[in-house]
Amino acid sequence: MRKSKLILAGLTMALAFGFGSAKAGIDLNEVSAFLVYPGVAAAVNGINVETFLTITNTSSDSIIAHVSFINGNPYDRKYCYECDFDVPMTGLDTETLVLVRVDGTTQIRNLDTGAIRSCAQFIGFVTVDVEDADHNVLTDNILLGSEVVVDYTNGAALSVPAIAVQGESGNGDRYFAFDDSEYRKFPSVIGADFIAPNANGPLLTADLVLFTLAFDRQFPPLTDCSVIGFDAFENQFSNSFQFGCWTIASLEEIDPEFAYPYLGANFDQDDHGWLQLTCSVYGTGSNGVVAGGVHGAIVQNAGTGAVLRRNDPTAPALANAAAWARILFQSGTVGDAMTYHTENPAHGGTF
Repeated sequence: MRKSKLILAGLTMALAFGFGSAKAGIDLNEVSAFLVYPGVAAAVNGINVETFLTITNTSSDSIIAHVSFINGNPYDRKYCYECDFDVPMTGLDTETLVLVRVDGTTQIRNLDTGAIRSCAQFIGFVTVDVEDADHNVLTDNILLGSEVVVDYTNGAALSVPAIAVQGESGNGDRYFAFDDSEYRKFPSVIGADFIAPNANGPLLTADLVLFTLAFDRQFPPLTDCSVIGFDAFENQFSNSFQFGCWTIASLEEIDPEFAYPYLGANFDQDDHGWLQLTCSVYGTGSNGVVAGGVHGAIVQNAGTGAVLRRNDPTAPALANAAAWARILFQSGTVGDAMTYHTENPAHGGTF
């Protein structure tokens, strides 16, 4: 249910500070030592989907890219477990992996070598760290990455860059500390602008694709997020929701006021707005309660026949399906330190 429509002076000040100028934290426009692909899928509710992941080593040295595919299905008893493997990379190398569902199993094919690995899960997120030949984790900032998700059933595709987390100084193990000493901290607040999804309809959807790294392997945390939305007329509404280590959260399910024609206070007048997300993670292992610690993307899908300018009678309907996405905006303020732990050594071997 909607919690508030009041714009309080104190809250308005908090918003201003939340998205202030950067002081520290990750820089999405730099090469990095750690990549997160926020949402990957090989099938979604019977839809034929493939995800292409590209990893680039910008250094002249050979490295190992340790890849962990984290299970994002909360109905699976292995939710937040990883399926991991190593991808050897020569200097200045680019490797592309494609995830496709075959006979109930996700096949991950290396398009450069033709090698195939299998994972049980079909949806979630992927992390990549840098290692040397002896599997020591490196914090050298040398990685670039991006992903492309293709929906063959509806005839749409989207792409987003991987979230790039810069390294500082590491100790070689797979307890990744995002504390501004080993790796940069995550932002305390994230946000996005959006075109309002259709209420109870498939023509236009809007989904937050979110993850946290504040957990120990195979132990899902509890992530509690408050979301504040604003329509085009600066009317405010808010709600909250919870997830574990990863989720796809549709805006209209978070709060009906995110959906057209109910967006904000001016029914049938608003079809776009923006939101900010503030989360606390009740983590596992040594994490405790982490303020912030969440990142991701916003994904929008428009089916054939959707109208994007819904208050414009001259606006044309889309002749074909379309999709788009972007990494969430992030505040200049950072959240608490957190630690992420993966398999050691890579269970899936060399790929």
